[in-house]
Amino acid sequence: MKIYKAAIIGLGPSGLAVNKILFGDSSNEIIAFEKEDINNRDNFFGFWLTDWMKPFENIIEKKWFKWTIGDRNKKITHSSFDKPYCVISFKRWKKYCLETKNILDVKNEPVIQYIPIENYFKIITADNNEYYAEKIYDSRSIKEKKGEMIQHFFGVNITVADNTFNENKLTLMHFTKEQNVLHFMYILPFSHNKALVESTVFSKQVYKNSWYRDKINEYLIQNNIIEFKERSTEKGIIPMFFAEEKYSPNPNIFNIGIRGGACKPSTGYAFSFLIKHIQLLKNSKKNYVSVHKFLERRMDKIFINFLKNNNENGQSFINLASNLDGNEFQSFMMGESNLLTKLKIIKSMPKLPFIKEFFK
Repeated sequence: MKIYKAAIIGLGPSGLAVNKILFGDSSNEIIAFEKEDINNRDNFFGFWLTDWMKPFENIIEKKWFKWTIGDRNKKITHSSFDKPYCVISFKRWKKYCLETKNILDVKNEPVIQYIPIENYFKIITADNNEYYAEKIYDSRSIKEKKGEMIQHFFGVNITVADNTFNENKLTLMHFTKEQNVLHFMYILPFSHNKALVESTVFSKQVYKNSWYRDKINEYLIQNNIIEFKERSTEKGIIPMFFAEEKYSPNPNIFNIGIRGGACKPSTGYAFSFLIKHIQLLKNSKKNYVSVHKFLERRMDKIFINFLKNNNENGQSFINLASNLDGNEFQSFMMGESNLLTKLKIIKSMPKLPFIKEFFK
């Protein structure tokens, strides 16, 4: 009977990070389970260049030192030259995380359950196969939950006429006025004629692809982009609620990624926090580490409840952007804001609704 050093359930960004960061320099044999063909996955992860992401700077595909937030009537431009906005594609992250010394055995089988047996686990898959490993790194998570907010998006990578885009400035949030839903466009100009154009929604349910496509087409027409070539698409869901699993009483079971509470639910930013989570686990003797500080989590909860209980059209985000500079804004989004910035954030929010949420 073969017993692997560890089993990784789910080869998304967190599972791949476990392979690279925790076991990449070893000669251990690791088994991974992924029900999808990750070779077909191609999407981009956005983040600001924090200290914990600097070790991966050589695989960043694009940096922007300026970004805009606004709507049809108002546009705020931020800049940060120390901590630019960056993207890494899933394909590049996968390639980087699979270039290791260890041996990784990937099984395209969903895991049904795992059972502790003495000092290892028996893992049972949907195909009724059994495998064995000393540790479990589980990234499976619930992304939709009744009555809870989610961030969901659909984007198209397009090629257009020369000099259509300003490749030095990204559109982080361009809010559109939709009925009873918070919606914004997110534009990553990779060059003067290539960009990811994405429709993003904060709501309690996912929409059909045609809904997002209509919003993308409306935005392109408003910006005089009539002809374009679609190169690829991407879509996803990020929960805007706190993970329920987080802790495991078994010290050899590690809940990672969204399941481990790594995502920042108030903003939907996930990728860099997932990576930070694995880095913290590497330097911890425990099977659970807290990625976000108590006050950050508390503010997140208040803001999420505000979004759930009030019709927000993006004005709160625009007010926030107006009252913060680029470094302050990125520090808020990346969970690193100081007390002064937190006070500015609180001052930017609608007073009465936030006071009500605070005392709930």
